[in-house]
Amino acid sequence: MKLLSFATDAGPHVGVKLDDGVVDLTRALAETHPEVHEGGSLLAIIAAGIDIDTVGAASIERLRAAGRLAEFRVAAPKFLPPILRPSKILALALNYQEHIDESKLTFLDEPIIFEKYPSTMIGHGDAIELPPFPQMVDEEHELALVVGRACRHIAPAEAADHIFGYTICNDVSARDRQRERLKMGQPYSYAKNFATFCPMGPWVVTRAELPDARNLDMEVRVNGESRRKGNSRDMIFDPYEVLAYCSDYTAMEPGDVISLGTFAGFKRLAAGDEVSLIIDRIGTLTNKVVAGTTPWRNFAEGTATGKLVRRK
Repeated sequence: MKLLSFATDAGPHVGVKLDDGVVDLTRALAETHPEVHEGGSLLAIIAAGIDIDTVGAASIERLRAAGRLAEFRVAAPKFLPPILRPSKILALALNYQEHIDESKLTFLDEPIIFEKYPSTMIGHGDAIELPPFPQMVDEEHELALVVGRACRHIAPAEAADHIFGYTICNDVSARDRQRERLKMGQPYSYAKNFATFCPMGPWVVTRAELPDARNLDMEVRVNGESRRKGNSRDMIFDPYEVLAYCSDYTAMEPGDVISLGTFAGFKRLAAGDEVSLIIDRIGTLTNKVVAGTTPWRNFAEGTATGKLVRRK
């Protein structure tokens, strides 16, 4: 099942993507399964341990059999990040050997984990806003897993049972700031957490529909033209190994997201671009890129990196 979050006048709702469009699952469940009180939030559904593939399919079939499914269709959903405000988003650096090679860095035989702030998330169709000062900004097309069950100190062989599903994450990165901060020992979080730098979606594909994500074709298109391609089989650490490692690092909670690293190729973005990230059996995450117009008062202006503005 492909599950998404979208905006309504009544607040966020959960939707399900079918072959012929989107159905408002929040409203559908309220009609057919009123005992399910978590239907308004995908995070709540995951945390409650609801078998949403079974319950959701039953709800849709009941409405279809009654000739009422059309009442619950959503013609043009305003996509939100599929998991709204997860407790944490972790991400991997350098999980593809060719990306390590092009970065001229050394592999250390251990996953490199950093965080993406939930407040930086935007949905499918939203705009990535560039900083208003000179900056080289890259897309980073990544497969991401969504945790389904709390776990701590699990083995890779146990990890599949703790995954709810998979989505697409764009780990947008400000390269000038990243290289500047590398000299200070802080290369990742600072450069990867500007507002709007975590597009995610358009939906989560549940593990029931996609049981194994270790061999998926991936592609980036910019302004409709294919820019780079990869495959998740080329990951150094596969999703199960990553979740197991992260569960040693910290307690993993339902709805947590782990973005699994990007593959090699030219990644630069510019204002006016439309960037589409495609993963086989999941879908396409598309976002426009716009120039920032509001000055950042505490940053040096007119230079790519520069010092912070200091009070005089």
